[in-house]
Amino acid sequence: MPVSHSSETDYIKTAILFVAYDQGESNAFIRIQERLKSANIPYRILAMGRAAEVFKDDPALIQIDALTHNDALFDNRNQALNQSLVYHLAEMISAKIVYTGMASRAQAQIANIWERRGARVIAFYDNFEPVDSISYVQPFLDELSYVDEFHVPSKTTAASFQGIAQSKGAMVKVTGQPTLEEWDTIYQETDTDLLRETLNIPPHQPVVLFAGDYSKSYPKAFQTFIEATRLLPDTLFLVTYHPKFDGGLERRIIDSMAGGNVHLLHHGTYSTATLSTIASAVIVHKSSVAQQAIYRGKPVIYVTDQSYQNLMLTEQLAIRASFPKPLALMIKAHILGYRPPAIAEQLGIPDAPSKTISKLMIDGLRRKSD
Repeated sequence: MPVSHSSETDYIKTAILFVAYDQGESNAFIRIQERLKSANIPYRILAMGRAAEVFKDDPALIQIDALTHNDALFDNRNQALNQSLVYHLAEMISAKIVYTGMASRAQAQIANIWERRGARVIAFYDNFEPVDSISYVQPFLDELSYVDEFHVPSKTTAASFQGIAQSKGAMVKVTGQPTLEEWDTIYQETDTDLLRETLNIPPHQPVVLFAGDYSKSYPKAFQTFIEATRLLPDTLFLVTYHPKFDGGLERRIIDSMAGGNVHLLHHGTYSTATLSTIASAVIVHKSSVAQQAIYRGKPVIYVTDQSYQNLMLTEQLAIRASFPKPLALMIKAHILGYRPPAIAEQLGIPDAPSKTISKLMIDGLRRKSD
């Protein structure tokens, strides 16, 4: 699809306009865009916040300095755009479908302006949790006045959207979460025997993976995990840290508390998804890696206190430990083959999410052309 960077004075005509703010929705959009390229469907991207870094070299990006280089937007989901800029965007861009994430007030402002422009506006929700329990989407929902559809990852998630959709006169469609497909590809392509050999891990060595995050309560949870590893000296524990950070926190705790069976993997070696292919279990504090691992059938343990709840726990798709000894027992049980009684299919997650979403878009474009 031949596209090029545009100045702010160009008039742009496209079939689909993506409006991205967060890393999570950007990763999902990339999967959808791959499908659109294959179908020769033109699209362009407006990016702000963390998405500006994700799409900075993408030829489909529309370069708008007030969006892509706006520090106030990057630091604050609640930051509003100057309304004159919003009107300008609608004047300079012609789109048949506007596909927006739900991570900032600015995205809702852009969605709203298309009410009289004839475009179909679709809001993409990238979380499996009930929408009223997720704080980061509230600025978007507070500002939103116009939307035709919500795309959500599962039937369970869709139930939480009914009130919002009714108030906006919108439909809710269960489309799945395209970022899960990355794990499908990795699981299909990874030679686990070769991976073990490359990492110098014996064929029958039990391996458990810990995926880090950056929440306020994370350091304490990581320390609890490290204490549990000392109770299982014959198990190898691999640790990955969040992409936003350099692993310094994990390295300090490992150096001061861990035995020789805990290895920190640096960025640029192997992805968390790849490492999970050889793991008997995946351990997290609050990382979304848990959802991806569960989707691939991996046992997951959350290291959190009893007050923390999420959909994976309430649906019994994962188990929880708050202290080192119970955590060690759960890890040992997973190594021996224990699996939670529920399965991910109960959430109603469709297969091939990016194919589902791109097909909905293409069908919508065809209806507009009829």
